[in-house]
Amino acid sequence: MDAEAPGVDDAAELEAAEAELADEAATDEDKTVAASVARRGRAARAAARTDGPTGDKTRSRADAERARVAELRRKRSITRFLREVVAELRKVIWPGRKELITYTTVVIVFVAVMVALVAGLDILFAQGVLAVFG
Repeated sequence: MDAEAPGVDDAAELEAAEAELADEAATDEDKTVAASVARRGRAARAAARTDGPTGDKTRSRADAERARVAELRRKRSITRFLREVVAELRKVIWPGRKELITYTTVVIVFVAVMVALVAGLDILFAQGVLAVFG
């Protein structure tokens, strides 16, 4: 019994059936059946398989299915990410009005001090450059 074709005892019978299907497919434009080929091992088939469609060939049904599943998985991961973001935002302890005013005041004072410091250094360096290079 052929290990790659379970349920078929005779390899010649299997090849004859494949040839018959290939002949039927040649007359029918909607079907695509590969011609019978010599049996190859799993490693040889995996090495021969391409990861994506080539420039002049039509995508196979399996490639199209893989692409559809990958797209679906990507969409699921995006929706899962957004659900987790919403869940994390619900866990946040948001500041009250008094805390918000305090934090805002601290930030504004800090930014004003930094602006004054940078402006002072700018004036100092400008005077130094003028004194040295005249």
